Amino acid sequence: MSAQSGTTSDIAPTNVLSSDGNPQSMTPEEKVKADEMYQKREFLANTCKLSLTHAADARRRYDYEWMVRDLFRRGYQFSKYQPNTQTIVLASRQTAKIPVNIVAAQMRSIRNQVTSFRPKYETLPRHATEESRVQSRYSGKLLDYYFDHLNFKKKIKETVTQGLMYSIGGPWQIVYDPVIKEVKVWLVDTFDFFFDPLAEDENECEFMIKAVRRPKDEVIFNKDYEKLARKEITGGESRLAVSEYKQFMLQALKNASQTNRDEAPTVILFEGDFKIHDEKTGKVHIRKVIWTDQNSIPLYWEETDNDEFDYVLYHADLNPKEILGEGWMKHVMPINRVINSLESSVYDYNYKVAKGRIVVDKDSGVRAISNVHGEIISKNKGAEVRAMDMPGLPVATQNQIERMYKYQEDIGGVHDSSLGRVPPGSRSGVMLAEMKQSDSTNQQDLVDGLEDFLEEVGRKMLKKMAKHYTTMQIIKDLGFKGEESKYFAVIGEKAKLTGKNIPGHENQVKVGPDWVDILKLGQDNQVRVTIGSWLGYTKEMMQEKTIKLYQLGVIDQKTFLRLWEFGDIDSIVQETRVENLLKSKLQRPVGPNGEEQQDEYGLAMTENEMMTLEGKDMPVESTDDHIVHIALHQEALGKGNDELVGKHIAIHQMYMGEGAESGERPMVSDLGSQPVEGMMPEDAGRNAEVAAQVPGAPSVPEATLGQANAMGTAQVPGM
Repeated sequence: MSAQSGTTSDIAPTNVLSSDGNPQSMTPEEKVKADEMYQKREFLANTCKLSLTHAADARRRYDYEWMVRDLFRRGYQFSKYQPNTQTIVLASRQTAKIPVNIVAAQMRSIRNQVTSFRPKYETLPRHATEESRVQSRYSGKLLDYYFDHLNFKKKIKETVTQGLMYSIGGPWQIVYDPVIKEVKVWLVDTFDFFFDPLAEDENECEFMIKAVRRPKDEVIFNKDYEKLARKEITGGESRLAVSEYKQFMLQALKNASQTNRDEAPTVILFEGDFKIHDEKTGKVHIRKVIWTDQNSIPLYWEETDNDEFDYVLYHADLNPKEILGEGWMKHVMPINRVINSLESSVYDYNYKVAKGRIVVDKDSGVRAISNVHGEIISKNKGAEVRAMDMPGLPVATQNQIERMYKYQEDIGGVHDSSLGRVPPGSRSGVMLAEMKQSDSTNQQDLVDGLEDFLEEVGRKMLKKMAKHYTTMQIIKDLGFKGEESKYFAVIGEKAKLTGKNIPGHENQVKVGPDWVDILKLGQDNQVRVTIGSWLGYTKEMMQEKTIKLYQLGVIDQKTFLRLWEFGDIDSIVQETRVENLLKSKLQRPVGPNGEEQQDEYGLAMTENEMMTLEGKDMPVESTDDHIVHIALHQEALGKGNDELVGKHIAIHQMYMGEGAESGERPMVSDLGSQPVEGMMPEDAGRNAEVAAQVPGAPSVPEATLGQANAMGTAQVPGM
C-alpha cells in the first residue's frame, strides 16, 4: 500500500498561539516536525488501521473454521454453535457420545513422518574459487548451528501442525535483537497474523500486520516508543485477541477472562510492515509502524532499508493463486464425525438393548430377590412375565463403520502401516515399506512446502546476519550426533577486521591460543534445503538399505554410523579400529616348541591396570612389542597415575629409538616384512599396520602392509 505523497503545508498549522492568545509564527524546524507528525497521524488512521480492519473482516470465515478444527483436534468433537447467543457449547447432554479421535492420530503420524529426517542446509558458492566453496560450507554449518541453537525442531513440528489445520503454518518472523546482538526467529500464531487479502502470493502483499497482547506497563514505560503516543494509552483493553474466535478459545480453554486481568491490564500491540513506493525511483522499502487502538500517533515509526518482509509462511495446502488453502482437516473431519455417530449407536445398543427387556402385567406384584443362589423373581399368580424379543444390531451399521474407516485412511493419506498396525495379508517387511512409501508420496506436498519454507528462512537469516553482524561472532558448533565439531568466526559484509594476514593463517583470526576460520557473509545467498534421504522414503527403509550397503563394502563404517544417527562417531570408529587392529585371538599364542606365550595385547592391558589402579611401576622388556604397548598405554592416560604411565611409554620409545640407531631393529620393526619366529600371522599384520601410523617407526614395504590390511579386513565381522 503506497504512502500518501505531497506536503502538508496547506493543511498543517503554520503558526501557533502564544500564552497571551496572539498568533506566533513557527520556526522552520517546528514546521518540519509538525508536518512529520501530521503525516504519521494520517498514515496511522487512513492506512494502518483501515488495512487491519479489511484484513480481519476478509478472514473472519476462516477464523471460525480454524476454531472448529482446533477444538475437534483437542477432543471437543461434539461442540455445537448456538446462533442465538453466538456461543459454542463444548459438550452435548444428549445421548451417549463416543469420540474416536482418528484425526489426532493421523495428524501425529503425518507430522512425525514429515519431520523424521533432519533438514540438511547447503549454500551455493558465489564463485568457482576454493575460498568461495569453503565459505559456502561454513554458511551451511552456520545454519545447522542455529537449527539447534534456536530450537527449530520444536518450531517445525508446531508449524506443520498449524499447516494441517489451517492450510498455512506460522509465520516465522526473522529479527535481529540488538541487545544480545544475535538473530532470532519467532513463531507467530496464525490467528494473530494479517496480510493483504487481495494478494495472490505473500511476496505481492502490500502490508503484513502482527497482533500481540502485552502488559500495559511494558508499553507505556518503553523508552523506544514515542512519548506523546505513550501518554495516549490510559488503560487496559477488554478483549483478549483481535479474532473473536481466538478470544473464545482463550476464555473457554485457558479460563482467561477480563475479571482476572484487572490487576494486570494488557493491551493489544500491532506491528505493521508496509511497502512504500518511492515516487522518483519507483523502488520499494518497508515502513515499520507500531500502535494500539488507543493511539492516534504511532508508538514507533521507522523507515527501513529493507525491500522485503521479515515473515515467512509455510504452505501445507495449495489453492492456485491464493495464499490460504482449504486445509487437510477440512476433508477428514466429516468422516470422523460419521464414525463417532456410528460408534455411539453401537454403544447405545450394547448399553441398553443388549441387556434385554422384560414385559410384565400391570399390578403383577413382580419383585426381585437376590441371594447366594442367584436372583429370584416373584409375581402374583396368573400375571405374565416374559422377556421381550430384541432385534439384533443391523449388519449395515458395522459395514458402514468399516467403509468409513477406509475412506478416512484414503482421504487422510495415513494407512495401517503408518499407524503401526500390520495390514491383513502383509507378511514381509518389504511390503510394509512399500505401503509406507505410498503414504510418504501422499505427504510430498508437505515436505516440498517445508523445504521451500526453510530455504526462505535460511536466506533471510543470512541476510540479517550479513547486515547486522558488525563485530565478530564466535560459533561453537558441536555438530549433529557425532558430526565433526567446528569453531569458526562470523562477520557481516560491512565489518572490518583489524590486523594483518599472517602467512599460513589467511582468512583466519586468533582466538586465545587457537586460530579459527572466518566466515564473511554477504546479503545475497542461495540456500538449498533437503528433507529425506536417497536411501528410502522412510527412516526404516533407509536403515535397512544401509545395512546391506555396509555388508557389501559400498560405504564405510563412519558413513554407516552417521546415517544411523549415532553420537560421538569418531570415538566409536577409533576404538573399533584399535580393537580390531590390536586384539589377538581368544586363545593364547603358541611358541615354536608348543608352549603357551603371553599375548602382547593382554600383557599391555594388564600393565595398564597395575599402573593406573595400583600405582606399580611395571618393567619394560626389550623383547616387548613396543608399538602395541605404546598404542594401548596411551589409552590409559587420564585414568590415573599419568606421570607413571608417561614414564613407562617413554621407556618403550627409548627402546624403539635405540634399535633404530644401532641398526638392530627390535622385534616389532621386523613385523612388517618377516614375522618373528613364534608370532601369530595376524599379530604380524597388525603390527605392520600400527607401525605405519607411528611417527619415527621404520618404514614397511607396501606389499607387506597390503597383506596386513587384508588380514585386518578379514577379522572385521560382517553385520
